Amino acid sequence: MTTLLRRIPAVQAGVEGTEKSKRLGWLMLTALGLGATIGAGIFVMPGRIAALAGPAGVLSFLITGFVFLFVGICYERFSRLVPQGVSAYSYVYHSIGEVFAWIVAFGLFLEYSFGASAVAIGWSVYLKRVIDLHLPAYLQGPTTHNGEFHFGINIVALAVVTVVTVICIAGGVQKSAKLNFLLVCLKSALLVVFMVAGLQHVNPTNWQPFMPLGWKGILSGAAIAVFPYVGFDALYTFARESKSLKDTRIATYVCICLVAFLYVAVMAIATGMAPVFLNGNTAQPNPLFIGTEASAPLANLLVAAGEGWAGKLIAAGAVIGIFNVLLVLSMGGPRIFRNMAEDGLLPPIFAKTKNGNPTFGLLVNGIIVGAVAGFVPFDDVTDIMVLGTLIAFIFVCLGALRLKLVNPVVAIMGAVGCALLAANLGELVWKVYAITCPLGLLFYFAYGRKHSKLATAQD
Repeated sequence: MTTLLRRIPAVQAGVEGTEKSKRLGWLMLTALGLGATIGAGIFVMPGRIAALAGPAGVLSFLITGFVFLFVGICYERFSRLVPQGVSAYSYVYHSIGEVFAWIVAFGLFLEYSFGASAVAIGWSVYLKRVIDLHLPAYLQGPTTHNGEFHFGINIVALAVVTVVTVICIAGGVQKSAKLNFLLVCLKSALLVVFMVAGLQHVNPTNWQPFMPLGWKGILSGAAIAVFPYVGFDALYTFARESKSLKDTRIATYVCICLVAFLYVAVMAIATGMAPVFLNGNTAQPNPLFIGTEASAPLANLLVAAGEGWAGKLIAAGAVIGIFNVLLVLSMGGPRIFRNMAEDGLLPPIFAKTKNGNPTFGLLVNGIIVGAVAGFVPFDDVTDIMVLGTLIAFIFVCLGALRLKLVNPVVAIMGAVGCALLAANLGELVWKVYAITCPLGLLFYFAYGRKHSKLATAQD
């Protein structure tokens, strides 16, 4: 039991990186956080959350943002103590123990790899809608009908994953970050177009009743609203490449505040443009608000309001935004693999970098993401992402509490808030995690526990 709870010593955790590795200022760090948050979620989540909470979906986003503000404080304090750390994995390894750090890393693996796969599938459908691309059924991906699996290859999703992987490997971290910044600016401008065009068609009567499904609906919506904040953890996978702790701190709070503002504003305008439920009957959701990763509710709302030109722009914005999310998620996951390799929990090849990017990790990540996106039907992958993220956040808050990095109230509020959000996820998500997490632990016991640098030091 002692070996499972061994922790990285403070001296080892506090080693500073080289000046050459510190390439990112607060603006680029903020853009990387926004790159993973303002994308697929903002184009589909308003519809999903509105179906659960009605117009009170704005409260769902506010609740989630409030909880994540406490989590953000814990992250920021950890970045001071563990400047060479990367995301929740390093922080938990330093504060709670090795086996829990592995569990968090596995949750983050689900978050980044499977999340990127879901985003790639969504991007492929948006692109086909924007350019009116017609492909044979077997090249549009696998499907399930009446419980029966039908084989197919999502050739567009495979292609975009390949392109993103090549960009990350060949471009280096600075060029990838600059491309991300450009994409963030473009899609932010398109969101402003939606808000300006949609505001003209807002009817306050559509906000009544405000809470048609009560607090249960609001909390269920808040659990799903975690999806946009996944990018917040992605920001901290780049923390060791930050120019200073001040840059990291500024980026943290700017990212959380901007994400909360944009999602609340978009939700308020979207629910004001059309009634969420037809004839006030919660059993009859408005088709305009029914959406998955492969639909465009914001564009549909604008088209229904007579703003066809704006609807086309939003559809184009979805293509840009989702590509941007895929880029950041593909850059984030391999950085966790890099730190795990440096700690001896993964083979050393994952620690090798070129131009600031862990090339082998990017290649392996690209293969996994491409395989899932190309050959697996889209299902509840986004909710599995959410659960892995919340579990990581809970452990970060508990670690901050254990090391007394923050006021106990801050850590407890963050951990309890994330636990409540996780409790409102679907039962299927918990069943999937209960099966996959033990499978992930098998690799730890087979390789990581023996090759851990802490194990070597003990020997």
